[in-house]
Amino acid sequence: MDYYCARLLVVSLVDEAKPQKRHTCDYPFIVFRARDYDHAFKRALQLGRQQQTTYKNIKGQKVRWALARVEEIKHLGRTIDGCEVGSLLDVYRTDEPLTFAHRFQPARHPPLYA
Repeated sequence: MDYYCARLLVVSLVDEAKPQKRHTCDYPFIVFRARDYDHAFKRALQLGRQQQTTYKNIKGQKVRWALARVEEIKHLGRTIDGCEVGSLLDVYRTDEPLTFAHRFQPARHPPLYA
């Protein structure tokens, strides 16, 4: 079996008096093994449903995280060592402007581990 990566869309729905148009959402990237694309889609759905949860927030409102869809499935192959499974393009903000020649020092900033 090969490795696959699925990008999911999980949406937070809050039980409020008035339905909302904007909702917090998450795009988890899930790595798993599957026989082929069809099996990968079924596995992505199964794993995505495991992301679903319901609880009460600090205001006592019900909050439901729901799997909205499997956004993408990427075939990774037989090994995942060094394989990019996803990316997030965002805006990097700094206190001071950066020149084209700016050199970052990534070794000086250890990552957070969850």
